Amino acid sequence: MQPTARRAHTIARDLLSLTRAGEADRLATALVSIASTRGRGPALGDVVGRLVDTFSLAAKDRRRSLRIGEPFTLRLRDTAGLTVRPDRLDPAVAAIVRAIAASVRDDRDTCADQIGEACENADLDQRIRVLAHCLVWTSDFLSTDTTAYPPVLSCLDGSLPHRPQ
Repeated sequence: MQPTARRAHTIARDLLSLTRAGEADRLATALVSIASTRGRGPALGDVVGRLVDTFSLAAKDRRRSLRIGEPFTLRLRDTAGLTVRPDRLDPAVAAIVRAIAASVRDDRDTCADQIGEACENADLDQRIRVLAHCLVWTSDFLSTDTTAYPPVLSCLDGSLPHRPQ
């Protein structure tokens, strides 16, 4: 494993540990720090890639153990628990949904393209949103009952474009 990949793996693992431990202040500081990093240390895309890979490996294991043969699916829910279509999400968050699906299908090129779309040329708020979603989705999936399928991903506030009331 190359040094940058090893550091991205360590950062992703540390973020998951902070999430599981409920260390909200330390987690918020880490999210802003990682999302702000440009040019030094692992890039945001590397850390997001590690989280997507972790989610994907867990999904593949779960599908295999449950003997699920149909195409990979997942469900998206808003904060009220209502179903959300991926095309209604912030484009960067939607790109991560597509990256997860591509990773589960072992489509490395599409996965990398979607992670790049989510992380490159994004402002700081979008970068934090992408990282937070990857982290919450991966942590939640790893923490759910191993017979729960398909994955249900909760969309955090700000992931849906503002809709007039």
